[in-house]
Amino acid sequence: MDPERRLPSYTIRISYDIIAEETPNPEALARLLQLAGLERYIAKPPPMDNSPSITMREYERLIGVVWQVFDPHQAREIFRRVAQSGFEHLNKSQVLAFAQFLRAFDAMGSKRERVAMAIGRLTAELSRSLGNKHELRREGEDFVLDIHDCPYCAELVRGKVTSPETRACHIPVAFYQAAFAWASGDTHTVQEISCRVSNPQQDYCRFKIFWNVALKGQM
Repeated sequence: MDPERRLPSYTIRISYDIIAEETPNPEALARLLQLAGLERYIAKPPPMDNSPSITMREYERLIGVVWQVFDPHQAREIFRRVAQSGFEHLNKSQVLAFAQFLRAFDAMGSKRERVAMAIGRLTAELSRSLGNKHELRREGEDFVLDIHDCPYCAELVRGKVTSPETRACHIPVAFYQAAFAWASGDTHTVQEISCRVSNPQQDYCRFKIFWNVALKGQM
């Protein structure tokens, strides 16, 4: 994955707004942005649009700083909210228009097949926009997703931040939980089952979507 690839501006703006809500004052937010190397956003937050913004490496660093500055519960909550807001933003854009078209035709095979087509379209779009491969496949009744060169734990894997967890990629867990619920109309459990934090020799993080299994209190 190209570390200099620039992400859409809404990516950092969503993170900026949620992190700002979790910091006690503007000075604390400014300090956090400095630690992440994003001083340019202290006085002027990024726009909520698709214009090129931070690099992938900067995004990875920001995630690492969140782990470093906030306690584990706060960090997980920030990542969950970022993921849900990110999906809501995509849902209002044209990215998901194809998948919405699929949902209109209930007679097209089984629900699971329609969902596989919809989420497959979404993962292809994310692979294109983020620059790293997202592979979705069926596994019996469930789905498995591999995110290669996973940016959500990259800073931890590089050893610059100590994580209290061996499965650190909370953003895609919450994102795909929202995506599968949207595509199917039902709630499913998404879990990270193999993270590069605890398996640094692999080049992907693996997630399993348990079809029609909803757990109380899940992210």
